[in-house]
Amino acid sequence: EGQGKWGVVVLAAGYGSRLHNDIVTDDSGQYIHLIGQPKALLPVGGVPLLNHWMYRFTESKGLVDPKKVFVVTNDVMYPKFVKWTNTVDSLTKDNIINDKTKTNEDRLGAVGDIHYALKAKETELKGLDVLVVAGDTLFLSDFSLGSFLGNLPKDASGCVYYRLNNNEELTKRGVVEVEKTTGRVLNFLEKPSLESTTSRFACPAFYALRRSALPLIDQYVKEEGKDKTSRDTPGRLIGWMVSSPPSPLKLYATQLEGRFDIADLSQWKTTLSHFTMVLDKHLNELPERLVSRVCARIGVMGNPSDGFGGKTLSLSIKNFRAEVTLRPSRRLVLVAHPEFDPASFMSLEHLALHTEQNGYYGGLRLLKATCRKFLELCREKKVKVQGNFTMSYSTTIPRMVGLAGSSAIISSAFKGLMRFYGLSLADLGLTKNTLPQKILDIETAELGINAGLQDRVIQVFGGLVHMDFTTELVDKQGHGNYTPLDPSLLPTMYLAWNTMMAGDSGKVHSTVKERWRKGEKGLVDGMKEVGSFADAAVAALREGRPGDLAALMEKNFALRRKMYGDAVVGKRNIELAELANAHGMAAKFSGSGGAVVCLRKLKEEGGGGGGGNHNDAKNEDPFAFTEEEEAKIRLLFISKGYDFARIQVNPTASEPEVAMKKHASYFPKDGFKRTPSTSGLQSGLVLQID
Repeated sequence: EGQGKWGVVVLAAGYGSRLHNDIVTDDSGQYIHLIGQPKALLPVGGVPLLNHWMYRFTESKGLVDPKKVFVVTNDVMYPKFVKWTNTVDSLTKDNIINDKTKTNEDRLGAVGDIHYALKAKETELKGLDVLVVAGDTLFLSDFSLGSFLGNLPKDASGCVYYRLNNNEELTKRGVVEVEKTTGRVLNFLEKPSLESTTSRFACPAFYALRRSALPLIDQYVKEEGKDKTSRDTPGRLIGWMVSSPPSPLKLYATQLEGRFDIADLSQWKTTLSHFTMVLDKHLNELPERLVSRVCARIGVMGNPSDGFGGKTLSLSIKNFRAEVTLRPSRRLVLVAHPEFDPASFMSLEHLALHTEQNGYYGGLRLLKATCRKFLELCREKKVKVQGNFTMSYSTTIPRMVGLAGSSAIISSAFKGLMRFYGLSLADLGLTKNTLPQKILDIETAELGINAGLQDRVIQVFGGLVHMDFTTELVDKQGHGNYTPLDPSLLPTMYLAWNTMMAGDSGKVHSTVKERWRKGEKGLVDGMKEVGSFADAAVAALREGRPGDLAALMEKNFALRRKMYGDAVVGKRNIELAELANAHGMAAKFSGSGGAVVCLRKLKEEGGGGGGGNHNDAKNEDPFAFTEEEEAKIRLLFISKGYDFARIQVNPTASEPEVAMKKHASYFPKDGFKRTPSTSGLQSGLVLQID
């Protein structure tokens, strides 16, 4: 309400040189028909890429005027876009702007084309705010343009960002530094060095500019846009607008789950593969989706004794999460993630770098194993399930650093399957206490990964939980004792993790597990002592002595290092803990290695007090750093290949959500257990020609 209308400028004046070269050198010859095709008109999911954006414009809650969408292109591609408008109801050839350039060498550049388009359509865009969109970019289907524009503060412009999982990409992207609480962009940096910023938020060429900000573009072109680099890099324009005196651009940022950028043939194939499996409803009338989410976790105390008959104190955190989406479909389809399950690479170097960052295994094997184990359990309990689905996943949990990333995907998928088929725990012969073991079996029995119960328990319970896995207790009742605690008892804590990690936590556990089973005294006694730290931590929290956790964390880390040995713990992990120590923090592994949970150590006053408490008269939260201190510490961690953040507590486990818009009948209360697989599906035909 009260929002103005938006016009759109789509940037599509590139010549696609890399794509052209890839097609020419491709030995198969099957893409030769794409030579000379603009990237913005490449087929994605059966329609030109731009049709996806046109759908978003028309479904933007009335905020975008579909007749005020203008595509700026070059003289070579102009006829192709004019022909395309014949297939779009709201557009004519007048919506296509020819910038008159004929070669890549004399191109105006992205900034030049924005400026050219605004001048060419000044009358048509008068009184409108303007959305600038790169024509070779698509966002994942969870992005709502209407919500993005509708939620912008009055008279404020907007952009989007996504988290970079690879530090190497930082120097190739536009990066935003965002104020945590408001989302306002404090700084916009174009291709910064690793040392120059703590931000890892990349901003694609997608800018919602208020009409009051448009004169700044003209000013930039006159004052700064004299060289080709300045005219070719929209990030420089936005960075200049954000910092330009005397009235800098008021810019707010919204986070994306992910995006596709089609620069070459390989990236187009990845985009095509994803949208072939995950169709939007404007391509085919699909039912609504079911979304199951699970947050990351940290072992506050006692790990890794959870896999050795010990005790732990575990916390669910909102900093990162995994998400699994299910949609009813005629066939059962598991969708490869474009980043974590790639099948093509730009080069051997690219393959090696991706493997170093993500390991050899993506998430598809986790989904497949979960589905198989779920069906096995249903058969065992004589529960019949009908109806197929398309299952996809995404995750923001850093890979292979002991934050329960793999188990979070499995738990999300298992919970999603239960909700999809309308099954309760009782239907499967489970309780809240026994469900974690079934989820663990998927990793241990199906995939051969050594792991403990801690992750699965916290993913089922959420919040802060003390867990007792004493062998006699588990043997007697089939599960441990799980005691939820009030998360507000915890002091402010931090998380530091290795951004250059590669490995498998199962490998870390494997030899130690075997030695423990053989009764090696040092390991057996050591694991019992580590488990006792969890009991001591609970007592300290209940008695108002949160500062005591620091000494317990240091003991936990030291004893684990002694049991496993430095060769297994790893040089980088030791350096990570020592870096935290150097900044006055106690540190211990949050899981199997690669990340540490950190607690600021308090200076003891008067020779006692057990490390302080929350009721410090001088400081409301003596365990917290100031924002300025946090930023400086994080910058130092990043410079050494790590990252650092304040922990955000997730107070409870979330249940799978159903996105209801039209076809509410697709997710009846009892799911699909008694529903024919074709119920409610509209008749139709999807034809895919390769």
